[in-house]
Amino acid sequence: MGYPPVWKGSVESQMAVALPDQEARRAWSAVLDRARAELPETTFLMWFTDVRPIAVRDQVLSLAVPSQFVRERLQHNHLGLIEHTAEEAFGHPIKIEMDVDEGIRHEEGPLADTTTTPPAAYAAIGAPATPPTAGKPLGAPGLPFPNYTFDAFVPGPSSRFAHAAAMAVAEAPLSTAYNPLFIYGGTGLGKTHLLVAIGHHIWRLMPDTRIKYVTSEQFVTEFIKAVRERQGDAFRHKYREVDILLVDDIQFLAKREETQTEFFHTFNHLHGAGRQIVIASDRPPHELSGLEERLVSRFRWGLCVDVQPPDLETRIAILQLKAERENIPAVVPEVIEFVASKFDQSVRELEGALVRVVAWSELTRQPIDIELAERALQDLIPQTEHEIPPPLILEETATYFQLSTGDLVSKSRSRPLTQARHIAMYLMRECTGLSLVKIGEIFGGRDHTTALHGIKKVEDEMRSRDDTFRQVQDLTRIIRGRVRGLV
Repeated sequence: MGYPPVWKGSVESQMAVALPDQEARRAWSAVLDRARAELPETTFLMWFTDVRPIAVRDQVLSLAVPSQFVRERLQHNHLGLIEHTAEEAFGHPIKIEMDVDEGIRHEEGPLADTTTTPPAAYAAIGAPATPPTAGKPLGAPGLPFPNYTFDAFVPGPSSRFAHAAAMAVAEAPLSTAYNPLFIYGGTGLGKTHLLVAIGHHIWRLMPDTRIKYVTSEQFVTEFIKAVRERQGDAFRHKYREVDILLVDDIQFLAKREETQTEFFHTFNHLHGAGRQIVIASDRPPHELSGLEERLVSRFRWGLCVDVQPPDLETRIAILQLKAERENIPAVVPEVIEFVASKFDQSVRELEGALVRVVAWSELTRQPIDIELAERALQDLIPQTEHEIPPPLILEETATYFQLSTGDLVSKSRSRPLTQARHIAMYLMRECTGLSLVKIGEIFGGRDHTTALHGIKKVEDEMRSRDDTFRQVQDLTRIIRGRVRGLV
């Protein structure tokens, strides 16, 4: 197989040429075809469509990617697919190099079209193959939080389903497959981020789409003003002539009967016209007390997804991405992990903690290390981590699984009971710092190897089974809430 003449120069210089090597383009086209065929559409669009082939030199295929985060995701999750497909295209083993070029997302020219057909989602809604971002801000006009994009959201086991559903809505909004999409979860976990990211993404694909974001409190205020000033028709036109309606904190409509009625009719109008509705709430529909049943029932028409507190690995990734995107000075991995280990209930608090550490470093002109992080966060770090009594863990775990504490420490090996026992062991290890020997003694005098086996089993299942992850997260939140209430 013949290759084009080697062009001498740095990788950065190669990235500046107008067109990539034909061989690189051909190989990357084959990669895109396989990725599109084998991967979910959301995965393909999010991680592959902004990558550009640069050149083939010395059996190395050079690619340009839009961010460090995309490079890490491709290397960690899809490098095998890329290497195998490239090897088939060239007929011999090939290495892959990825270099970050942050200008990719804004380009509009020869490099922007790397495939002969547009991604499926673009074609499905009649958008051009290249998203119209050149020369325009990343955020959609009229929407808050321009930095709340899918690129800035780190999906983990606790938010994977919600993230995928939000991406599906954003990529094909006119399909109304999930209408309404109802996203719920605790404070500071990313509901508003996903809600607004949908709007920004749709605008990026279809800039003429009429998108409206509103909090329920704002909706109430505007409705009251419209009634007072007899501007009801103008109010209804404002909310019923949109293509996408994004409603945040819907729980604050509780006990607002007239406003609920107006929202009910607005919902019916938009839904009947095939317009997309996305709603965020701090609790699932069936727990929204103070809302009319007819409204709650409509929230269940589409898809309900929840966002739970992220696991440690996801929290570390969140901090790494924040540091990268906001040009935060280099923070050693040990400090990142320290902050991530201390703030596990709110992404907002997690990111705020990192900002506080960096600010402390800049104000005191001291390097960022564990000692500085501890001083900066001493009044923010939860103080109950090592003060949770083991009997409380037994009690709450038993209640959660509708068992007794005697069942948990018994010799029975029935499958449901064993699962509950293992989770209790895991929580005891994580929340109290007790030794394996002591944990084994608490659970009916079991050997420390039995305790270790149970804990490891839960750790493994948390990575592969959403049910186990959810159970551990729920119980952790319940137990720590009880302790805070006792202090």
